[in-house]
Amino acid sequence: MENESSIIRWLRKYQIKNELGQVLDFYDHLFLYDIYRDFSPKLVCYKAAQIGFSTMAILKSFFLAKHKKLDIIYTMPSFSDMHDFVGGKVNRIITQNPILLDYVKEKDAVEQKQVGDNVIYYRGTWGERAALAVSSDLNIYDEEDRSKQDVIQQYASRLQHSQYKWEWHFSNPSVEGNGVSRYWAKSDQKHWFITCNSCYKEQFLSWPESIDSIKRCFICKYCKHLLSNEERRVGRWVRKYRDKEFSGYWISFLMAPWITAEEIIKYHETKSAEYFSNFVLGLPYVGEGNQVTPDIIYRNCTNDINSQERIVIGCDSGLKKHYVLGNKEGIFYAGIANDWKEIESLLAKYERSIAVIDALPDLTEPRRLREKYPGRVFLCHYARDRKTFQLIRWGKNEEAGNVIVDRNRGLQMVIDDFANKKIPLQGTQDDWAEFQSHWDTLYKIVELDSLGVPQFSWESSNGMDHWCHASLYWRVGMDRFKNEGGKIFTGEQNIFPVSTELRQDDTMPWKPRFVYPKVEELDDWRNQ
Repeated sequence: MENESSIIRWLRKYQIKNELGQVLDFYDHLFLYDIYRDFSPKLVCYKAAQIGFSTMAILKSFFLAKHKKLDIIYTMPSFSDMHDFVGGKVNRIITQNPILLDYVKEKDAVEQKQVGDNVIYYRGTWGERAALAVSSDLNIYDEEDRSKQDVIQQYASRLQHSQYKWEWHFSNPSVEGNGVSRYWAKSDQKHWFITCNSCYKEQFLSWPESIDSIKRCFICKYCKHLLSNEERRVGRWVRKYRDKEFSGYWISFLMAPWITAEEIIKYHETKSAEYFSNFVLGLPYVGEGNQVTPDIIYRNCTNDINSQERIVIGCDSGLKKHYVLGNKEGIFYAGIANDWKEIESLLAKYERSIAVIDALPDLTEPRRLREKYPGRVFLCHYARDRKTFQLIRWGKNEEAGNVIVDRNRGLQMVIDDFANKKIPLQGTQDDWAEFQSHWDTLYKIVELDSLGVPQFSWESSNGMDHWCHASLYWRVGMDRFKNEGGKIFTGEQNIFPVSTELRQDDTMPWKPRFVYPKVEELDDWRNQ
């Protein structure tokens, strides 16, 4: 297609700039060069955060509206996201480029830009009528995994009249089966291959094989030679499969030469496994296993004595109140209280402590404690945040004594922390046997929600999972003190093996957490 090369000539002829006024020269973003030139009708991208993809999509949309005469719908998750995106990014890019100012001089509003005789519409996905009223030739779904999935499907109907019917999907992925992962399996799954200047082996960068965690540098998977930024910068896209419906790209921080190995390691140590997978590696998140084996809990047992300073009390309410006591050094005690006076006595004993208590089923005593100890007692509510996918949301103003957490993702976070030995348990296995028995009842199931999106859920085989929830409430409370560091906010690399077994449909399962082809398979893949 002529546009493959003409868009590069267009970018260079007019010295197109990003929103910061920087001319696009592709030096650091060389991996985007071929994606700029890719005008495949069906395109999908797994991407890390802040790697220049949205800027590229904006510029390609203007180019196609002007030179291909396409009407385009560009979506963001919500109406407010769309306004922030247009005001903070699209309009600033237009202002930096006189040629784009000339393109939109007839009609330049927040919700649409007229480019010649064609229009780019900017829409959210959380309004009931968001997908109605306009038609298009190309739909660009930005941050698709944070968008409302049934409305994304409605937008596809806006293409019915068009001879093109193009759809581009890209996002920081969330979980397998949602958003962009639905299309990834249908794509050629291109990976960015670089060459080691020492052994001359081609390879793509993956975690943790491509980073030396001791020397904190990037290394060749084959000869372990230090990889320079220039070696990471220069590469080529290699497709894994031929004759697929979608043109697919996977972009991670590992291939961004301005991101250091030190930064990658810090993200792994300080962020949750879910954040690291989605926003750093640009991969869907699965989490550890379908059950919590005894070893996952017991591997955290330690003889180290906890200082018992700056305590968080996590309490699961009921006829009996199961609670845990811990701090940034780990958990040092799990107990059962028969009444709320015992919980209140813990607040008195540990004067600098805070407590996170289950908001249900007891409606009276936890609220009394919250009123008596403002700023120290918080009621925890379970709820999913469908719009922003925040895991923990602390209340403000009149809601200051409340905290909302995503139940299943929160439990998964705690399980991952135990699996990676980030929650020391003071004592022996015998000391924690009863505590472990509650985790032993958990099992993971996957069901479709009302929007048809797969959602995992942690369920208990007998209802005796009280210390699991108490641990989650403790972990939520620790979120208040994360700036103070501690074992829980640092970590070791994932110790579990990675599966490389292919499904019958030739797609790879991303489990137990991050899945890549085996190194010895790379030559065959590269030579396809």
